[in-house]
Amino acid sequence: MSDELSSLDPSVQWIATEARRPVAVNPAARQRLLEAIASEPAPDRRGRTIAWLLEPRGLALPPLATIALAAGLVGIGVVTGIAIHRDGRAPIAQPLAVAANPQLPDSSAPRVVKFVLIAPQASRVALVGDFNGWNDQSTPAVRQADGSWTMAISLLPGRHVYSFVVDGTHFITDPAAPIAPDDGFGKQNVVIVAGASS
Repeated sequence: MSDELSSLDPSVQWIATEARRPVAVNPAARQRLLEAIASEPAPDRRGRTIAWLLEPRGLALPPLATIALAAGLVGIGVVTGIAIHRDGRAPIAQPLAVAANPQLPDSSAPRVVKFVLIAPQASRVALVGDFNGWNDQSTPAVRQADGSWTMAISLLPGRHVYSFVVDGTHFITDPAAPIAPDDGFGKQNVVIVAGASS
């Protein structure tokens, strides 16, 4: 090893010799250093963790993973949207509705059918359907003393799809009538068959 050192430049020889020499540490200096380290407060790991969590980061995804993530977010939106009415408010408890449909005689003459909706919390109720062009102004209901709403209309014999509109925004189906297929706008209606002939 000394042969290797002798072949080196004298400056490099001095550096190598100094690097191999043991370092003598003053015991008093060592004690002061340990006391200074002990007096420092411990690092706050929670603060660093929160700062690390809040630090903005970039995320690079392959195109297929990006499409899958977007489809998942759209699916969440669709599932959430099913639980919200068209007006953006959360669904209200559906009041009890009863459509009174007495036995109709065999004829092609119009027959008066009385509809009843029990909704004491409502301030306005209307009946809409294929018989009035889904116009919530054409068939308003009358409030009764017991909190129910009634309306009587003349219907031609046949199948009619209808719904109640409460307070001008909430479409309420009649639980006493059969449900019709979805109307294509995400809303359920019900069916009444008036004046069926034999």
